[in-house]
Amino acid sequence: MKKKSVAMIMALAASLAVSGCSALSVGGSDSSSSTSTTAAAAAETEAAAEAADSGSDTAEAASSTDFPTKTIEVIVPFAAGGGADVATRLICSYLEQELGQTMVINNVTGGGGTIGLTQLTNASPDGYTIAYFASTNSNDDSLFEGITYNKDSFAPIAQFTADPHMIVASKKSGITDVQGLIDAGADGSVLWGIGGAWTNWDFLKMSFEDATGTSYKRLVFDGGATAVNNVASGDCAIATPFISEALAQVDAGNIIPIAVTGSERNSMAPDVPTLAESGIAELDGFESVMWRCFVAPAGTPDEVIQVLSDAVGRVCENEEFIQKAEEAGLTINYMGGDDFKNYYEENHVKVKEMIDNANFED
Repeated sequence: MKKKSVAMIMALAASLAVSGCSALSVGGSDSSSSTSTTAAAAAETEAAAEAADSGSDTAEAASSTDFPTKTIEVIVPFAAGGGADVATRLICSYLEQELGQTMVINNVTGGGGTIGLTQLTNASPDGYTIAYFASTNSNDDSLFEGITYNKDSFAPIAQFTADPHMIVASKKSGITDVQGLIDAGADGSVLWGIGGAWTNWDFLKMSFEDATGTSYKRLVFDGGATAVNNVASGDCAIATPFISEALAQVDAGNIIPIAVTGSERNSMAPDVPTLAESGIAELDGFESVMWRCFVAPAGTPDEVIQVLSDAVGRVCENEEFIQKAEEAGLTINYMGGDDFKNYYEENHVKVKEMIDNANFED
């Protein structure tokens, strides 16, 4: 497939703050001090140096255990006010309470999110710089030219949301259920609107086509809300916005909800069935969600990753947070530890296979 070019991807000012350790201070004496005193001081200095050297591993372990002891920078590789930013700011406001430290959001925009993630890979792997990360980012090097990172450049921390899409149809299309959706994909002429290229929207469409043997004409919009409005006007037959983006037009009766793409019905639209509920064998177990998580630079100590992951897990059990997340259109779904590390790897392989077999249009 043809990769999308990212202009000036390497025009990053990577200025890393380097903090040095103070040298061991040994008390001295004036010029009248005796030779024995000087020798004793020298011996003390040598002994202290040996102790510091032999205890370096212990000190490092202790520093990991004590983590965090200062402000944590959270890179959001998209603009302030967008979905990624809103989700990150919300969960970080609760993570601050769990970790006892300030979390500073740094919106590093450009390159479809790749500039911010490149900046993360240049950060010290100590847990004090982490980043927002989503479903397809581990495959950015397959999607964009000039990317210097890959899936192994990151240490996955924890997933905190898994947002399903809602498949909606225009009234003009005549599509009212999943079988009608499949029938409409017989010849590849029906317009399927997606809220952004090179993202989970593309992979949802491809997964559905692969499962059902169908084909649709891909139409890219600037966001799910725009796609929904075009379905409401009848200019596009099908769209797959996030559930929160579709609800207003669904409630107004302007579009037809076909199904949600999660494994279970969603509390924001409890009356809309899942694709798996359609009874169509090819869709049994079908699921497509855009998950959001945090990652750290590769090489971050496991103990630090665990502290961060456990904190995310506790926040995701906070009823107040869950309520606010739902109001923001987010579906909380925590996964951490080895489960998330394995899922990260599995998802990478699945998305990579779809990219390799895709024929994306510019």
